[in-house]
Amino acid sequence: MKDLPFTFARNTGSRGDRVVDRAKPDVEYGVVWRHVGGPCRWVAEYPGDKPGNGGGVPGFATREWAGFFLYRYNKPNLSDQRG
Repeated sequence: MKDLPFTFARNTGSRGDRVVDRAKPDVEYGVVWRHVGGPCRWVAEYPGDKPGNGGGVPGFATREWAGFFLYRYNKPNLSDQRG
């Protein structure tokens, strides 16, 4: 995964690394953090979720794959509209 469109920044005050846009560092896609146990140790947390609180998407082998997931699949906005 060379030349990723995002980069990692330290997540101060919590665990993991923030996934931020390489061109616009103020755009954040979420946080990736390492979960101990199992071969796939990285968890992708959507923006606004606190790492380690039981949320997120587990099962990534590398920090880069977890970051790419967050970059590619933004958390959908829920609406009150009923179809």
